[in-house]
Amino acid sequence: MTGNRRQFLRATGASLGALALSGMAATTATAADPTDDWQPADSSNYTNASRSASDIRWVVLHTIEGSYEGCISWFQNPDSNVSSHYVVGNQADQTTKMVQLEDVAWTQGNGPYNDTGVSIEMEGYANSTDFNDNIYQQTADVVRYVCETYDVPMQHPTYDIAPCSAYDGQGGVIGHEQIPSPYDCSQVTGGKVDPGDTWDWDYFMSLVNDGSGGGGGGSDPTFADGDIVHNTTDLNTREQPDTSATLVDTFPADTTAEVVNGPVESDGYTWWGLHWLDADVWGWSVEAYLAAGGGATFSDEQPVQTTADVWVREQPGLDAPKVQVMPAYTGGNVVNGPVDEDGYTWWGVHFDDGTNVWAWCPEEWLAAV
Repeated sequence: MTGNRRQFLRATGASLGALALSGMAATTATAADPTDDWQPADSSNYTNASRSASDIRWVVLHTIEGSYEGCISWFQNPDSNVSSHYVVGNQADQTTKMVQLEDVAWTQGNGPYNDTGVSIEMEGYANSTDFNDNIYQQTADVVRYVCETYDVPMQHPTYDIAPCSAYDGQGGVIGHEQIPSPYDCSQVTGGKVDPGDTWDWDYFMSLVNDGSGGGGGGSDPTFADGDIVHNTTDLNTREQPDTSATLVDTFPADTTAEVVNGPVESDGYTWWGLHWLDADVWGWSVEAYLAAGGGATFSDEQPVQTTADVWVREQPGLDAPKVQVMPAYTGGNVVNGPVDEDGYTWWGVHFDDGTNVWAWCPEEWLAAV
C-alpha cells in the first residue's frame, strides 16, 4: 500500500471533519405503511391473490407520464385494464394505495414480473428534471415498507435488463425500464424508459435504506480501518467524499476493497475511503452500497455445479453464441471470472462431469460443491 496515497485520503477526510454527524443515530426502525389514502382500483384491473413474502421479489418504479389525480382516475376506470399498488404525488401527503399488496397489479408488461412485483407510480414524466423531495421521500417510504414487510432486498440491481425469469436473481428495487419483454428478454418490455436517467438511484436508495438520505453510519461506525468490504452494486469512487468531487473510477458489483479512512458525512451520504485492491485504486465511496467481506463468490479452480438447466455461452454476455443447455447439477471447476455483463455475473467453467465443455455461465445458476 502506498503510504502517500493513504495519507492523502486521511487528509481529505480530516478537511471535512466539521461535517461529521457522529452523534446522529441511524433510523432503522421497522417501517409503517405510509398510505395517506385508500382508493381501490376497479376490480377488473387487477388479480385477486394471496401473495406472501415468498411470492414478492421486486419493487418496480414507474412514472405516470401525467398527473397524480389523473392516474388515480385511470386505475378506477374499468376500461383501462391497468393498475399499480401505489400512486405517489409530488405534493406532501400524496401517497395513495390502490391495490392491496397481496393482490397482483397489472402494470409491468410482463406477467411473471406482475406476479412477483409491487408497482409504484410516481407523478411526472420519465427523464424529468422536476423530481422533487416529496417524490423521493414519499416513494422511499413506500419502498422501505414493502421491502421490510416482504423481505425484498433493499438494493437497486444495476443491470440494464432484469433476468429473463422474474424468479431468478436476488430481487430488489428496479425501474420499469429494466423489465424484460416477455417475448424477447434481451429487450425492455414495451420500450419503456421510466423513471429514466435523471432519477438519482444512489440518493433514492440511501433514503430507502436508512430514511434520511445518508448511509446510516450513526454513532457506531459500520466499518473500521483495515476492514475488507465489497460493493453490492456498480459503484463510483471519488477523489473526495462529495458527490461533486472528481470521479476516479466505477467498479462492478462484488469488487473487493480495504477500508483506509472514514466515515465522513457529506451531501447526505456516509463515505468511506477505500483501497480497491485488484485495481490498486484509492477513492471515496458511499456506505449504502458496501458490505463486509470480499466480493467474489467463487475462486479459481473451485468446484461448482449448475442449480438448474441453463444455457452456457462462448463468452460472458447474452449476445454471445450459445454452447449448449447444461443440465442441472452438472459439475465442473471455475477457470475464469468473474465478469459482469448484461446484468449478470459470469464465470468461466470447465464442465468436467462427463461433458468436457469450457463455457461461461451466469453466477445465479452456479453453486459451490
